[in-house]
Amino acid sequence: MTRPTTSCPPDVLWLGLDRPAYSWWPLLDARERRRARALPCPLVRRRFIVRRGMVKQVLAHRTGLPPAELTIHTDARGRPMVTAYPRLRFSVSHCGPLAVLAVSGNGSQVGVDVERVSGHRVTPRMLAYTLTPSEQHFLARLPSRERIRAFHAVWTAKEAVAKATGRDLASCFTRIDVALGPAGSHGGLSAGQHLARDLTRPSAAWIITRPAAPLPGYATALVTLPTSQEERP
Repeated sequence: MTRPTTSCPPDVLWLGLDRPAYSWWPLLDARERRRARALPCPLVRRRFIVRRGMVKQVLAHRTGLPPAELTIHTDARGRPMVTAYPRLRFSVSHCGPLAVLAVSGNGSQVGVDVERVSGHRVTPRMLAYTLTPSEQHFLARLPSRERIRAFHAVWTAKEAVAKATGRDLASCFTRIDVALGPAGSHGGLSAGQHLARDLTRPSAAWIITRPAAPLPGYATALVTLPTSQEERP
């Protein structure tokens, strides 16, 4: 029987990105400034600077380092980390003027995602590419508006799992199955939780929670992967 992985919940912080960038620019290191300058769209550039600066400020508060001296690296699986603080794990997602940051201080890997709910993505081709057969069957029975919300619930869950595990997102589309049925039908899940499971590894499953976004019209997903269940490459 599949048992979902659980751990202490991380802290979740919402970041508003539509604010002046000048106060956050000094917190970026040389590599981050080069990345910002390379972004062609002024709005995207400004939001990147604000997002990166705010994330570094939060992490600096956790580590005691000055924000400008804090360097963000990635581990072997591409997950962000602060090298000198391996037990401080975090995940960031952004969509338009909004970003979400999940932070764990006990070494547990976390993955978070936020997406704007839109019907433009929900095309037959996209459904076939991103959903497992059981997910497609479930969504096919829903009215159009509910189908759009359900699609984004599945999408964000797979994004969150990919970030927490360090997997390639494309592989998660076909390997990870998200059950959107009633919470009580999936081993005692609470309301607002869903179960994601790996179709190729019956022992691998994750509880997906849904942090409430501060703006309407957004879908979210959060998953925590305990260090004791860190995946092998």
